[in-house]
Amino acid sequence: MNLILLLLMALPQDYINLIMDGKYEDAIEYCDMMIEKGKKVTVWKLEKGDIYLDKIGDFDASVEIYSELIGNKKQKDGWLYYRLALAQEMTEDYLNAAKSYEIVATQYRKPPLDSFALSGVERCFKKNYQDYVASIDGYNITRLELDEQMAAASRLTPKDEESILDRMILQRLIYASAVKHGIRETEFFREGLGLRRRRLLIEEIRARDIMGKAQPTEKEMKKYYNKNKEDYLIKERVKAREIVVESDSLAQVILDSLQKDIESYDTLAKTYSTALSKRSGGNMGTVYKASQPEPVDEALFKADLNQVIGPIQFDSKFGIYIVAEHSPQEYREFERVKNSIEATLRTEKYKEIENDLLKKLMKKASIKIYEESLSDSVGRAEDKIVAVVNDREILESAARARNEAQGRVAEVDLSEPEAFKDLLDKIIEEDLQIEHAERNKYFLNDGYVVGLKDITRELMEGGLYRKIVIEGVVVDSQEISDFYKEHKEEFKVPESVQCQEIVVASKKLADELRRLVLKDPEKFDSLARVHSTAPTSKNGGATGKIVRNTRSKIFDSSVFNMDVGTISKVFAVDDSTYTIVKLNEHIPTMYRPLDEVSEQIEARLLRQRQREVADAFLAGIREEADIKIFSDEPDLEQGTQQEAPKEGSEQERE
Repeated sequence: MNLILLLLMALPQDYINLIMDGKYEDAIEYCDMMIEKGKKVTVWKLEKGDIYLDKIGDFDASVEIYSELIGNKKQKDGWLYYRLALAQEMTEDYLNAAKSYEIVATQYRKPPLDSFALSGVERCFKKNYQDYVASIDGYNITRLELDEQMAAASRLTPKDEESILDRMILQRLIYASAVKHGIRETEFFREGLGLRRRRLLIEEIRARDIMGKAQPTEKEMKKYYNKNKEDYLIKERVKAREIVVESDSLAQVILDSLQKDIESYDTLAKTYSTALSKRSGGNMGTVYKASQPEPVDEALFKADLNQVIGPIQFDSKFGIYIVAEHSPQEYREFERVKNSIEATLRTEKYKEIENDLLKKLMKKASIKIYEESLSDSVGRAEDKIVAVVNDREILESAARARNEAQGRVAEVDLSEPEAFKDLLDKIIEEDLQIEHAERNKYFLNDGYVVGLKDITRELMEGGLYRKIVIEGVVVDSQEISDFYKEHKEEFKVPESVQCQEIVVASKKLADELRRLVLKDPEKFDSLARVHSTAPTSKNGGATGKIVRNTRSKIFDSSVFNMDVGTISKVFAVDDSTYTIVKLNEHIPTMYRPLDEVSEQIEARLLRQRQREVADAFLAGIREEADIKIFSDEPDLEQGTQQEAPKEGSEQERE
């Protein structure tokens, strides 16, 4: 029996729950226990190899298990060879991986396994291709890989070979260093991989269980076309031109002119027509049956082609027309609307299949929702169980975390029991889909394999940056204090004032206004609104904050030496305006206190140190690595690729 089918029948719920909860070490122990009991040993050894392959990432262990099973199993299985190929590829044993993929592709030609294997063959071919462009500690980058990256480069990134190859080398150095630093074992990597794995599995369900089955057949599309044929009806139509005027006498004059010279239609339409079409010489475009007033419609669809008809009276107007084309009622051909029908049916079938799948999963599952926990969750300190799915508990905290992860647009108010219940339903549906994917081994699918490799690289790079740069750099309080002292001028708050102003064009008016505000300072606001020509007049002359040296010298000398609450003398900023100022606030030069700017300083120092650490780290791993760049020019004597000098080497310096 096929191993996949055997596994689907054999995996008990308590074991699946260990996988679903991410308790992979416990799952390994479970497999060992079943092997020791002698129960379906092949199944549980295979399951153990799958955990090492997909969950733990111990690819050497999975290679060992799969190889042993292949050696011991009399009836070979294509999925077993495929697993071995995946594990070998992940250990970067591309030569043996290619051989294993080839066995699957040539000896086990059953979908989807055959297409998965061919994809693996292609990946390994790129790595085994003998035209190398670079080598990093024995890891080769081939010309095919470089060409692929060149083709995939976006418009925003450099497309020259040197830049892209350098980026590929750096990515390899970072990945190798991440492996060396044990990033795969960190909480950051494991949590990130767990979340991203779930998304990949959901995508595989959509691709394999829904989208793959939602593609409509030719027969279904033709049936839809015939059933909805009226939707593709094109009504009887004409292409015509018009001249519309307000009087019968003018219409007769225009008609007489057209009968003598039909070529003058365009000019006459532009000159006399009152219709919107006059700008285009009376061109009405395509006119469908029953879209015009009844007299016009009847005349247009009975007219001979290229003959002047009219005047036709309608709505107190008179029209003269020429019909250039007349097309009968017809139906759009199936081939012309096939793509549209295909998209419509695919969408309908997608929703139907998705709903059927969810109903099927829900029906088979054991689900318990604690309604009372949804209605009294606000302000509760303890973390309660809100649901149990196939003996797996869903805690309130998990539901809240999921809600926050949706983003502000999709986030719901969990104080509303109904909203909480809707969110919980989504969580349960997703959980059941993940279990479905795990049971059906969707982590073996080609789309998942390719996606996981990209995700792994991203998480390894992010984890290394976090360990070396983020966690490796700290700034203490003394450093913050020292920076503050050395850069104190950066935290200087310059002298400033808050005042009101009245600006007028007459010295005499300015003197009179100053006399009034000296007598009653409360009138400054109203006088500024009435008399001031400055933009600040709308706000009663309020200037907002003014920093010294941002206005004219005469303004600074007149205002910054005043006492708060006093009125300035009249002063001329230029030859045409006179100003009066009331000083409301004067803030002398000061320095922002350390406790106010300490977080800002810390962030600045951290960014600076992190850049330095990152640059030094990258320079270090470059220096330590054995990097070889191969030129494309052949050695005339040897006929082989030549190694270009490593950056900074003795040969280059000479």
